[in-house]
Amino acid sequence: MGIPDEFWIGFVIMVGFFLKLVYVSKLGYASGTPVSGTWQEAADAVRTGGHLDVISYIYSHHHLPTVDVRGLIGYSDPPFYYIICSLWMELLHRLLNWSANVSLYCLMALNVIYVMVGECCGIGILKKFGVRGRKLVVAILFLIFFPACYHMSAALDGSAMSFMFTMLAVNSALSWFGSRREKTLTTTAVELGLGLLCSYWAVLALPAMIVLMVYAAGDGRRNQTPLRIQFRNFGLIVGIMGLIWPVSLSIRFSLPLFYTEGRGALISGAAASAAGRLKAPDGALLSHLHTVGEPLLESNIWAQTFKTAIVDFTGIDISLKGTYIITMLLLYVSIALCVLMHIMLFYTLFAANRIDRAHRRFLFFGYLAALGIYIAACFVVPYTGTMDFKFVMFLTVFPLAGMSVCGSGDLSDNLFEKITTWLGNAMILLLAFLTAFLFGFYY
Repeated sequence: MGIPDEFWIGFVIMVGFFLKLVYVSKLGYASGTPVSGTWQEAADAVRTGGHLDVISYIYSHHHLPTVDVRGLIGYSDPPFYYIICSLWMELLHRLLNWSANVSLYCLMALNVIYVMVGECCGIGILKKFGVRGRKLVVAILFLIFFPACYHMSAALDGSAMSFMFTMLAVNSALSWFGSRREKTLTTTAVELGLGLLCSYWAVLALPAMIVLMVYAAGDGRRNQTPLRIQFRNFGLIVGIMGLIWPVSLSIRFSLPLFYTEGRGALISGAAASAAGRLKAPDGALLSHLHTVGEPLLESNIWAQTFKTAIVDFTGIDISLKGTYIITMLLLYVSIALCVLMHIMLFYTLFAANRIDRAHRRFLFFGYLAALGIYIAACFVVPYTGTMDFKFVMFLTVFPLAGMSVCGSGDLSDNLFEKITTWLGNAMILLLAFLTAFLFGFYY
């Protein structure tokens, strides 16, 4: 329509920001996750677990929890997000004398900002792969309107802040690969370390960074600061920041390293077989969406992951027929788009010559290793709550980048690139419309 791409990018970002605020304001701070807990200001209150309970503990005692973390959900999680929330509550609730309800709603608004910063970092990542023009606008539509980002915004846990720091770290890592500046890699290490201090899931970004470092070490390019010194500093920063909390818990309470309290239904018995958990989900598994307060005992990793990408445990009331129909349509559109994105990713990696070798290895080995870590974690912690898409939203940047560089979006594209690009654009537009309608207006 003759309007610059920058206008559409800004427009899409602002609409997404507004719809997330509308969603979290209507949902409420106690409904964004089934393990939110309760806000308890009394220092001697009996602790029952949950994210709000952890925030209120730090707010009341002015120090990290000293209670035994076993049996208390949230208390074994990395504490950085909870510390930040308690400091905000100190300012808003204690010093400014705002009510606890208003202050907690402000924390949810901050969550929206965290998610939006992470999504904007996704734009920076795509630009480093050479994505421009209409391709970039469509990719931004996907990032801004993907349903899991709305669930992250509404959950008072560390997922939103961890997503932000993880995306910042990956964007910085790609910047470092182009410049090889020591300061940039140090910034990357701090950002990844902060992500690990919010959620252990931030480790999914580490393999892709290691791929870039290995490739940089072998390309023979001269640097002002030797790479071995940069890598040593990176390892020390990430190691210290990532291990300080699990090691302290292990020493204090004689727990396994990276202990976490299980959430949701326990997967046990015949349902825990590897074949059953890894097989492609059928219609019967996908049709049983989560109901409010009653997460189904489902063991299939892919079914749980796909469903929690669209409807979180308590985020959408699917008892209404219209809501259920829209949600199921959104689910199947997302699955079809996922398949198409991976086809375009594999084409980009193995059949096209659109990106250089380093970025190709970054996408392939980084994504493969991250998926492997996710699957292993689902078996090590066999609870339905482990298989939640908001924990791994970062992984969408890999197939999205592969999709975005599959063709240039002009007349030079071959028939395969034109067809897949058109299908991808159509699916993302439909996904954005359904998400905006469901989360912004219909919910």
